[in-house]
Amino acid sequence: MFCFVSQLSLGQRAFDASVIGGFTAAQLGGDSLSGFNKLGFVGGLKLSYDINDQFDVNMDLLYVQKGSRASLGFSNSGRNATTLNYVELPVYIQINDWYVDKEDYHKVGAFVGLSYSYLIAVGTSNDILTGQENDFKSHDISGRIGVYYSFTKRLTFRSYYTDSFVNVLDSDMLFRTNALDSFYWTFRLEYNL
Repeated sequence: MFCFVSQLSLGQRAFDASVIGGFTAAQLGGDSLSGFNKLGFVGGLKLSYDINDQFDVNMDLLYVQKGSRASLGFSNSGRNATTLNYVELPVYIQINDWYVDKEDYHKVGAFVGLSYSYLIAVGTSNDILTGQENDFKSHDISGRIGVYYSFTKRLTFRSYYTDSFVNVLDSDMLFRTNALDSFYWTFRLEYNL
């Protein structure tokens, strides 16, 4: 810790901050609904620390909406849905490439990491889950992998896939399983301050 703080105080490395906004496309495995039909909001802040010219460590503080929704179609209104609202804290390692020398930023890269989420609200109109809103687990741990593309030094598009390591609900009422798991895609823009 002392080496880390002293390195910061010497000005050799610095933290970068970003504001984040975007959407998720989510589903829950085991609730009889399939497809990434549940659209939700993601927003928050990101801190990034340059390890060296090619690698960064990133940490986000996010509000994320996950869940599931029946697909819209001729015989289905799409009203059968579950919304899970989380505060999420992901930490991930990023590898950067395609350096733009005159503007001092990397254009593309990939990243992998872990995320901790705390459930703050549940809402459902899914008959299988109605009445079990208080049984959802408050804590979730998941893995994440994704890519990014920077349009400019300030504006970056990021896309990633997140999959829970733990079940968000254990129940005998679920479709073909007794546990519900969460997974989703995120598409977001970051404005680097």
